[in-house]
Amino acid sequence: MIGSIKRIPGRICFIILTVLLFIPLFFLRTSPGNLNFPEVSACLGAMFLYLILTRLIARLHLTSVLLSLVIFSLTVFGLAVFLQPSVSEERSIEDETVCTESFLSKNLLPLADDSSEFSGWASIQNEIDSLANSGGDAIRNFGLFDGSGTMGMTLGALGEVTSATAEIFIRTVYAGSNVAQEDSIVLSERTLRELEHPLKILALIAAITFSLAIIASLKYLVLVERRKGTLLWFQLMVITFVLRILYVSLGMEDLFRTAMAGISNADIILSISPFYVLLFIFAFINSFRTDWAHYLTRWKKYIALAGSLGILVLSQSILRFYFRGGLTISSIALGTLIGCAFTILLIFSSVTFLKILFLLPTARLVDRKLNQLRIMDGLGQSIYSTFDEDKIVHSSVTLGRKISGADRCWAAKIDMKGFSSWETSVRFSETVFPPRWHSEVLKRLEKSGGTLLYNRYPSCPLAALAGKDSPLPGSLIASLLKIRKKTFGILFASTNRQFGFMNESKGLVETFARQVAAAIDNARLMETELERERYREELAIARSIQESLLPGELPEIENIDIAGISVPSMQVGGDYYDVFPIPGGLYGIAIADVAGKGTAAALLMAALQSALHAIAPGMSNKAGDTVQRLNTIMSRRMPDDKFITFFYGVLDPTDRTFSYCCAGHDPPVLSRSDGVVSSLSEGGLVLGVKGDAVYRTTTMKMNPDDRLLLYTDGITESMDKETGEEFGKGRLVDFLTAQEGFQSRTTLENLLGRLESFRGEVAALDDMTLLMITCSGLCR
Repeated sequence: MIGSIKRIPGRICFIILTVLLFIPLFFLRTSPGNLNFPEVSACLGAMFLYLILTRLIARLHLTSVLLSLVIFSLTVFGLAVFLQPSVSEERSIEDETVCTESFLSKNLLPLADDSSEFSGWASIQNEIDSLANSGGDAIRNFGLFDGSGTMGMTLGALGEVTSATAEIFIRTVYAGSNVAQEDSIVLSERTLRELEHPLKILALIAAITFSLAIIASLKYLVLVERRKGTLLWFQLMVITFVLRILYVSLGMEDLFRTAMAGISNADIILSISPFYVLLFIFAFINSFRTDWAHYLTRWKKYIALAGSLGILVLSQSILRFYFRGGLTISSIALGTLIGCAFTILLIFSSVTFLKILFLLPTARLVDRKLNQLRIMDGLGQSIYSTFDEDKIVHSSVTLGRKISGADRCWAAKIDMKGFSSWETSVRFSETVFPPRWHSEVLKRLEKSGGTLLYNRYPSCPLAALAGKDSPLPGSLIASLLKIRKKTFGILFASTNRQFGFMNESKGLVETFARQVAAAIDNARLMETELERERYREELAIARSIQESLLPGELPEIENIDIAGISVPSMQVGGDYYDVFPIPGGLYGIAIADVAGKGTAAALLMAALQSALHAIAPGMSNKAGDTVQRLNTIMSRRMPDDKFITFFYGVLDPTDRTFSYCCAGHDPPVLSRSDGVVSSLSEGGLVLGVKGDAVYRTTTMKMNPDDRLLLYTDGITESMDKETGEEFGKGRLVDFLTAQEGFQSRTTLENLLGRLESFRGEVAALDDMTLLMITCSGLCR
């Protein structure tokens, strides 16, 4: 059964333990001067609760944390009002009996006969007020806040705010150090029972929770921009916060005050609590970690200013309850926790109020800069998310109007034809300027470094050059769309009013134009790359088609040595050769070159092969008739700008006869065994030009050791790397005659080597296809 119970998550256990630590407050009384079990348990629960709240608040957004601080302060203020005990209007307690077993300190219950002591405390309070007023006057009269005119009024107002804040701080330090002495509340037995009511205890726990949430929220704000030592200073403040609670809870505050009173009763500085002063100092240091205020927009700064002022007032009100002992009656430790939390909050809210007050004069400028950054970010998202040049310009024109504060923004494109507009340029027809105007603007831009600003455009020479039919803006900015010495166009922005742009707008538009130019450049590079990629894919397809159509292995023919080879170039052409059997012991031999490159040529070659294999078996050795029918079929599907050079022959290995028809192809070279060289050029027109063209058949007899070389124009048109001279047919014939006695395969490989040596490092511009037939004879 134990194994079937699911394990309880550690977080839930931690929360349950935290709740359980507060339960002793409902059943056991606390007593001042002794940190007994209920308070120890509650303090441990508060520590665990702080850890939980820190985790939760760390997930919030900055604005949510600021709003939460106001809500928490309001909530604690309401709870503090609810926690205030019933106080008799008179200090005497003639008709009421004070419960001697209550958990109140005797220092918290000055009776009627303690008038002298009470007058001493009143004197101390007067001394505190006097000291605070003196400090405020000293700051108020400081020369920094003097001046005349508007500046003097502004400095005077800042002086009043700063001096008032100083008075609050001075009064807080001394009043917070003398909480126990200021407690002069006389409680009735009914009031004591009221304080032990569960609702009062729940309210106290809720006030503790929200006070700790305030400390956790302040930690979030302090660590918005963490620097070296930021976390350390905050941790020192929290440690002092804990020590202050222990210092008061254990009664050490009274011991320290009594010891100091024995030395000097008149010196007010002896009534300052050391840990409260340290807490004040550390809180003051941490309160300057308010860099988050810079990130607020102008309207958020106004709201934060009002919020910090509200928190400042609420903190003072809650501290007033604390100074009078209204929060420490039920529990010295927990009341001190709330008081110290709002001491820290008072300091934070005061410094924040002053910080935001100083930032307000520049808030509009900061908002403008933030808006420009957002626009630049939007530019990046808009123009770098597409590679469509027109869409980039359209987005740029829209964002350019916003970033410059212009009434209109447009772009002019510079190309080989001159100046024109992009297709999506916003209402370009309304801002047309003559070509001479654009040329003059371009000339001035190149001289000025890339950007022009005319805040009084109607009075500048460009306005006169534009003519009466062109728009007449009050102010104009023009910036080159240029990057890496490539100029794509000019970006314009105009306003209807003169002096519509500031000098900073010029630099901003220039930066903006560079970003747009970079995006246009990327779009064009991508377009070029895409075209290359499409071309590479097309070549791959064409090469695949070509390789699939070429014969893998040539048939073995008795008394005939036959070999073929095809070397594709970088640009795949339409070369084709084939050797295939025909009924009657004959063999069809073909070589062709389709005009053009790429997939189109490869597809025509595929159609040619398919038609040839369909026609040839029924035509026997009638090569001319075969080619004529083939031409009729291909002419029907051949594009107007395409044609095919074709050579077809039928070999009869029995009697060594060869019937052929040359349809505009490079004539094959026949090298006889007796040294005579001839060309097989008879036949007709290239295929696909004229559908009813007539083709002739020519038959010859091949003798032993005769060699017939079929080739495409990629062989003879190979160029010398230095002179640009073609290899030519003459060199081909000379090479063939010099290779007498070699096998067909060896001869072809030697020819390719000779061609490579002739070209040098120049790549072949066209496919090179060779097919060689040698009658049997002596071979070496």
